[in-house]
Amino acid sequence: MIKISYYLSNLVKNAREQNIYAGITISVLITVISYIIISVISILVGFDIYPGYFLLADLEYVLGTLFGVIFFLKNRRPDQSILKYGIVVGIVGGIISSFFISLYVWILLFYFSVFIAYLVAYLISGVFIGLLIGAILSGYYMYKEVKGE
Repeated sequence: MIKISYYLSNLVKNAREQNIYAGITISVLITVISYIIISVISILVGFDIYPGYFLLADLEYVLGTLFGVIFFLKNRRPDQSILKYGIVVGIVGGIISSFFISLYVWILLFYFSVFIAYLVAYLISGVFIGLLIGAILSGYYMYKEVKGE
C-alpha cells in the first residue's frame, strides 16, 4: 500500500511540474473517452454516431478542453503566460483529440479515405473549440489575477 501511495504522489508532483503536458493529456483523455461513451450509447439506442450540436463532437471537445485548461491554469508557474499557454493547451489538445477520434471512427468504418475526411472535419472543430475555450478561460483567469492585485 505504501508503494502505491508513493507512486501516486510522485505522479501528482510530476503532473504539476509538467502542467502543460498534463493539461493536454487530460484534455485528450476526457475528449476521446467521452466521445467513445456517447457514440456507444447512441449506437446502442439505435442512432448513428452522434455528430454534435453545432460542430462535430462539440460537446466532447468542450468537456475535454475545459478540464485540461482549468488543470493547467490552476497549476501554472508564475513565469508562464496565462493567455499564451491556455490557448496552446486548448489547441494542441483539440488537434491530438481530433486524431484519436478520427482513428476511432476509422476503426469502426475501416476506410482510410474516411479517416482523412473525418480527420479534416474534426481538426476544424477541435482547433476552433480549443482556441475559443482556451482564450475564454485564460482571459477569465487573467481578469481574476489583475483584479486580485
